[in-house]
Amino acid sequence: MDLARIVEALLFAADGPLTEQQILEVVPEADETRLGAALEELRTFYDETERGFMLARIAGGHQLLTRPVVAPWVEKLLVGRRRQRLSRAALEVLAIVAYRQPVTRGDIETVRGVDCGGTLRTLLERRLVAIKGRAPTVGHPLLYVTSDRFLEHFGISSLRDLPKLEEFAALVDADEARAELLEAGLLEPADPATGESDGESDGERDGAGDGERDEDEAGANGAPEGGTETGERTARTERIATEGQQDR
Repeated sequence: MDLARIVEALLFAADGPLTEQQILEVVPEADETRLGAALEELRTFYDETERGFMLARIAGGHQLLTRPVVAPWVEKLLVGRRRQRLSRAALEVLAIVAYRQPVTRGDIETVRGVDCGGTLRTLLERRLVAIKGRAPTVGHPLLYVTSDRFLEHFGISSLRDLPKLEEFAALVDADEARAELLEAGLLEPADPATGESDGESDGERDGAGDGERDEDEAGANGAPEGGTETGERTARTERIATEGQQDR
């Protein structure tokens, strides 16, 4: 039977990305060269015939995904189903782990300034982070890294695909984000005498303390919702990434 048809059926039946090794275990008579050609044949066929789905490389494997152009209709079909999202605290912890891994809980709490035990447990339960040994320091604390599920959830093939620090500036205009935060009461107005902000508002400080309460996971594409919330999260992620790169 045509190898491309077999691979197509496997991809259709899988509930996540399939690596080439997993496919070869199911189809041992194939080899890496033939499998690579079959995958490329499928990818080209889907693109040339403008199918509503595409073959993408995700988390080190291959997966059939809905094309962005038809995503709005798929969303309408799924309206009413429980949507999941990550809390602001979870996104912050996840960003620290992603950019500074392997990292200990103490390192994370040093950056955030608050306890993150509950958030780490939630991320472990949702398989977005994993434990990778212990640090060779006093007490030998656990080391945390991102998982393959993290790559799959955010639709990237490897950690090299994470946004670079300079790319954050292109994603969010600092003045626009600041205006949105001020309007939402999440940032104190600048002091007329000094021109500097007093820092986080009472609401935001309270939110940081309560941020460890688990909220539902992010939607299917892992994207935060809401303009103001997005600006705030991006600003925080930029700060975290900066600190991570300075440590390297």
